[in-house]
Amino acid sequence: MVSYTVRQVPIERTFALRKAVLRPHLGSEQDYLISDDFDPTTVAFAALREEDNSVISVARVAPEPPPFDADGLRGWRLRSMATDPSVRNQGVGGAVLQSAIEYTASRGGGIFWCNARVPAKGLYARGGLETWGEVWEEPDIGPHIVMWRRVEPA
Repeated sequence: MVSYTVRQVPIERTFALRKAVLRPHLGSEQDYLISDDFDPTTVAFAALREEDNSVISVARVAPEPPPFDADGLRGWRLRSMATDPSVRNQGVGGAVLQSAIEYTASRGGGIFWCNARVPAKGLYARGGLETWGEVWEEPDIGPHIVMWRRVEPA
């Protein structure tokens, strides 16, 4: 079992793992950056391996309305969730997801949502998210579905 700590990190600490796991087919860094990566409201989390401080799981969250009626609640979009394949199924990704949910609660809560890769639905379901809408095919990436949950304020 891997020993790690989850904490908020500068967005740049997430880039290498995001590219390796989520977008290996893309070339330059500019090809996989998200337009709001450097916005002051975007926050990144990482699980850092205790033995060498290497990044083994990441996620980022930023304010963004969900693709459905949120009944006036603020939307928080989770993006770029990635875990090193060598540490999957050890709770690392779930811990990073939980940190993002807790952050959302600390900022007043609302609708926490993501466009989930279908193979990762179980991870998000364990975090309390449920599906909305139909599965669609994201070119070069694979099938996705919207997942969401309501987060109460802390």
